[in-house]
Amino acid sequence: MSIFKRSVPIGTLIAAVALSVFWIGIGSLIVEGARVRDFLNLYTGASITRDGDFSQLFDPQTQLRRERELVPTTGELYPFVRPHFYAAILAPLSLIPFSAAFWVWLTLHSVLLIGCWTWASQRFGPDALIFGSLYLPTAVGIAHGQDSVFLLVIAIAAYAAADRGKDLTAGALLAIGLMKFHLLFLVPVAMVLRGEWRILQGFCVVAALEVGVSAIVSGWSGMKQYADLLLAKDIRGLSPSPELMINVHSIPSNFGIDHPAVSAIAVTLVIGLVVVGVRGAPLWRWLSVALVGSLLVPPHVYGYDASMLLLPVWLTLFLSKKLWTRLMALALGAPPVFFVSMAGAPWSVLPALVLLLFLTALAWGNYQEGRCRPGSIAG
Repeated sequence: MSIFKRSVPIGTLIAAVALSVFWIGIGSLIVEGARVRDFLNLYTGASITRDGDFSQLFDPQTQLRRERELVPTTGELYPFVRPHFYAAILAPLSLIPFSAAFWVWLTLHSVLLIGCWTWASQRFGPDALIFGSLYLPTAVGIAHGQDSVFLLVIAIAAYAAADRGKDLTAGALLAIGLMKFHLLFLVPVAMVLRGEWRILQGFCVVAALEVGVSAIVSGWSGMKQYADLLLAKDIRGLSPSPELMINVHSIPSNFGIDHPAVSAIAVTLVIGLVVVGVRGAPLWRWLSVALVGSLLVPPHVYGYDASMLLLPVWLTLFLSKKLWTRLMALALGAPPVFFVSMAGAPWSVLPALVLLLFLTALAWGNYQEGRCRPGSIAG
């Protein structure tokens, strides 16, 4: 069966193009800064890897020297923090001169995003194209020269594979997302809670391969160097203002209550919601719960990291039967939540609050439906 079985009305296409032009206009305001910061660190990692110097890949001084070779005006380090295996994947990018590579990178991610929109419009209908083109995190991620659209592609591919019963493939695809491992923290936890052993098997095999490759090419000293970089406290690029993040840690920070105990309580709440939200849930819901929960827990989560949550937004809007859950997905998918957050504290708390409410709605909906399933106490 052709994947182009659904036709998209011309009005929908015009609206999507108009929204895309709007995002391009917004992106033009930040794209130059992104070239010499966000993209610079990715290109630096690719460049050092291409030279075969894996053992020094995560040495801050080595990275800073390379960044200044590429952009002489660089004052401070914008560290490359992706794992070794992902640096190897990026290495061919450094065969292209830096300035040209940036535009190739933006084009690649734009094409991938359009591919995601196409998949959603064929899977859910043309309205999905509108919601996709409205979604701000993907647009901002591309404009920042980030690789956040990669995680959206991975999430969609894994969902599509699991939906067809290809569980091993789904797990293997999800493990590729470990290039930003902190954003998938609760996904394997959800697999265990659900007893999705085939998906977990595929995930663990590829994850072990990624760790093994990283250890072989860098040695244990290189792995330690990577851990030291991630834990460094003296690199400003690794320690952004917590109130600007979109995780639960930003909620108390926006109100001047920055205490480890408060963060611990918030993380415990998220984990509890994930436990409730995945038990007995259909594929679309448990994967959505796992992805949303994973984004709320780690300390460093930027707005563009929510790019992968476009999949849960689509799944919830078109598959959920609960009005409140769909409304929360709509709130997350609409631009105002992220636009308002740019006003600074306390308004910057809004994305984190909406994410937490979205997760709560997903978990509560699953709890209500679970009470009525055959074999349940109430059923």
